[in-house]
Amino acid sequence: MTSEKKAFLLGQLQEAIDQAVSESGRIGEIIDEMKRSGYDLSLILESTVTISPTQDHQTDAVPEPRLASSVPAATGELMLSTEDLEFLDNLCIAA
Repeated sequence: MTSEKKAFLLGQLQEAIDQAVSESGRIGEIIDEMKRSGYDLSLILESTVTISPTQDHQTDAVPEPRLASSVPAATGELMLSTEDLEFLDNLCIAA
């Protein structure tokens, strides 16, 4: 799955959660009761989503990053450490 598709699906999930909460009759009743009791209400929900491929699903092919450890930097190659690669991977940037 591409990072664009993951971002799209996560956006869709967020919209679905927002819609479910806003359309909940019970939540609406409680908010109305609090307002009738003289309180202003701000409802802030936080959720964490973790995505990992299942074992039986093959992930999209991504080329392996190249380390230019034996090539001088003067050739235009960027020398990346393992930590650099991990950092870029966390940002969903292919090296």
